[in-house]
Amino acid sequence: MNQKLRTIITALLFIGSVVVISVTLVLVVKEKRRARVIQDEISALQEEKKLYEHENSELADRIAYLHSEHSYEKEAKNLNYKNPGERVVVIRRSQGNNDNAQILGSDTQKSDDVEKPHYRVWFDYFF
Repeated sequence: MNQKLRTIITALLFIGSVVVISVTLVLVVKEKRRARVIQDEISALQEEKKLYEHENSELADRIAYLHSEHSYEKEAKNLNYKNPGERVVVIRRSQGNNDNAQILGSDTQKSDDVEKPHYRVWFDYFF
């Protein structure tokens, strides 16, 4: 009986150790999967961080440009302001001078536009 008891105890210890090793392996595999998912998420967040840092630096450069003197002058020119001491020249077109050639039933332009010398066209344009 002593021999049977030893055999049963040995078998139970063997089965118990196999179960413990199996459970340990399953838990290790689950932890590795979880660690991989977390690492993928960390790398995705780092890529997103790089993107935001790049956008942030672009916006900082844009803000620095908008606070520059050149930006103020450019915006003032768009609003038709002038610098002190600056002279403004306004060129208006005369009412009789049309840039678009009018076609009156044929493909020919007005004869006076074709026959005018180049300097006369410019003189009429400005005066």
